Amino acid sequence: MEVISVQNVKKTFPDEASVLNGISFTVEAGEVLGIIGPSGSGKSTLLRCIANLETIDSGSIYISGKPLVENGVYTGKKSMRSITGNLGFVFQNFNLFPHMSVLGNIIDAQIHVLKTPKEEAIEIAKKLLSDMELSEKANAYPCELSGGQQQRVSIARALAMKPQVLLFDEPTSALDPELTGEILEVIRRLAAEKMTMIVVTHEISFARDISDKLIFMAEGKIMEEGKPKDLIAHPTTERLQDFLKRFNQ
Repeated sequence: MEVISVQNVKKTFPDEASVLNGISFTVEAGEVLGIIGPSGSGKSTLLRCIANLETIDSGSIYISGKPLVENGVYTGKKSMRSITGNLGFVFQNFNLFPHMSVLGNIIDAQIHVLKTPKEEAIEIAKKLLSDMELSEKANAYPCELSGGQQQRVSIARALAMKPQVLLFDEPTSALDPELTGEILEVIRRLAAEKMTMIVVTHEISFARDISDKLIFMAEGKIMEEGKPKDLIAHPTTERLQDFLKRFNQ
């Protein structure tokens, strides 16, 4: 079953060249799609368009079979909220509320968006914090946490909303190298549990190992896509070959 369908999506920012130039792909339920590519290739913009954090100029995006935008025309606000409610977004820079405790960050949207009773929201949050090995940090504030801990809280916050799809925008890019592993391990566990995910990452080996399907983007286009190990081991375009030379595989 297709849970994400992106069809010929185009996006241009004012006074800039085209950022997305006819992007098309699908993601099946339980599948992990990895997206790699150089800075400025449109990866993060694509993810933000899927999450409706940016609007597209033309094309269509379907989430769980329902049109968020069809032929450049967006659905109504009520339908939009329902459709995007199926998505969880994990940002590069955590985006936690600094004035709220860890527990508060996780229960806030549950209570105010999902209308979950507070006690139930707290139990859900505590279970997720236990899964993230952060039970002892429930009453801490984001400024008291390491970057890796903050990112695990942001993943727990996204999961608390019971999304069908998780979108990761370079989830380790703001972390020191020694903290990267703990986030990658969380994503590995979610993949093993068959969580549907789109992961934009600069961790090439991780993308190869975690993804069911891999996309290489450059200049706002999909240059190559296919099985991750084949794509990394045998790139067919000069653009991907040049890109991979920067990494030790």
